[in-house]
Parts: sequence; structure tokens; C-alpha cells
Amino acid sequence: MSEAFETTITRQREAANPARSAFVAANAGAGKTRVLTDRAARLLLTGEDPAKILCITFTKAAAAEMAGRLFEMLGGWALADDHALSKALQKLTGENTVPTSEELAKARRLFARALETPGGLKIQTIHSFCESVLKRFPLEAGVAPGFSVLEDGEALALNADAIARAGADPKLKDAFARLAARFGPTGAQNLIREGMMGRQTFSETLEKAGGWTPLIKASAIALNVDDDATQTRAQQHAAAALNGDLLRRARE
Repeated sequence: MSEAFETTITRQREAANPARSAFVAANAGAGKTRVLTDRAARLLLTGEDPAKILCITFTKAAAAEMAGRLFEMLGGWALADDHALSKALQKLTGENTVPTSEELAKARRLFARALETPGGLKIQTIHSFCESVLKRFPLEAGVAPGFSVLEDGEALALNADAIARAGADPKLKDAFARLAARFGPTGAQNLIREGMMGRQTFSETLEKAGGWTPLIKASAIALNVDDDATQTRAQQHAAAALNGDLLRRARE
């Protein structure tokens, strides 16, 4: 075994030691998930209540992978003979001391303890963890009790339906037609969808400006046109203000 490999294993064990606070930064595939899995397993070995252990990942795939690894480890311990289990625990902790029969029995019971934990082991994405906190304190968070989070597919379907119904409104039909003519049907839908997703930012900007009228005036001043200038006039004025020589040099 190379010195570099031994150093890596030693540092991984140190990071997985629940008695230490650790910050791990490493490239993809370097073993971060393994370290977190080992840390959770070692916490369980100390007798920590499984319900009090929280592991947070960024993606659902990573959470599923970690849960699978941890249950595979605990399940292996439950079925292993004394010799194999002793070797596994020594490899996990890096200690040469042979585990006692009581420690071996405790390790074998961890699989059942994890399965019997109400709600299961908490291995979640940061989004699902935040969702669980909001559901516990909906009034404090200002959300409806019992709310549910839309999946991406459901959100897109509802979004498309809302755009289609708005486009059929006689009052908005001409506006939608102009958007479609300018950006194409798909581009217009994407533009509207982005606007809907950023409506909170837009509302805050509108409120900060003091309403539509001050916002239009500020925009007119920035474009150096009259408040009631048409879109065509504003475009013509902007084009006339461009430095032709500079544009030609940039194109060349």
C-alpha cells in the first residue's frame, strides 16, 4: 500500500470520527460519500439515537446512494460471523483492539434499530430537510399547513396550462400574438415562464420604484426618450446612439 493511499485512508477515518468536527473538501469520486456514511455508522456504534442523526446531501441520487451504502453496511454486520465483523469494525475505526462480544452484539442490532426508527434514518437533500422544517412550523414560516411541494414536471404542466388559458383571454390575445411573432411560440412561453418564476423580484422592484408610472419615467430617462415613446421609437433612438465605428471594430 502506497504512502499516499495510507495517508488518504487515515484522513478519511479522522473525518469520519464523530468525536471531531470536520470540513471535507474533495473532488468528485474522492470518497466524500463514504466518509459521511462511515461517520453515520460510527455514530450509531457509539449508541447515538438514529432519530437524532441527520445527513444532508445536495441531490436525491446522492441521498439514495448514501442510504443504500449505510443499510448495506449495517445489514452485512447483522449477518457476519464474529471474525468478519471484528475485521469490519477495525477497518472502519482504524483501531487494532479486538471488539468485545458485547460490542459485536451491539453492531449486529444496528440494522434493526435503523429500520425501527420512526420515519427512518434521516438522509435527505437540503431541499427536503427545509421542507420538513417548514411543515413543522407552517405558521411561523407563513405557509399553509399541510402544503406540498410540486415536482418539476407538475410545475411545468401547470405553467403551460396557465399560459394557454391566459393566451385565450381576448384582453391578452394581441399581447401574446406580438410576443409569439417576436420570439416564436416556444421562446414566448419560455419568456413568460421566466417572468412568472421571477415575479417576486419584479414585484419588489416595482414596489421600490413606487409603481408603474415612476418605473416608466425612470426607464424613459435611462433610454433618453419621452415617457410615451413607442417601442419602435425607443429602439430607433437606442440604435442612433450606438457608436458605429466601435461596432464595426468589434465585428471585425
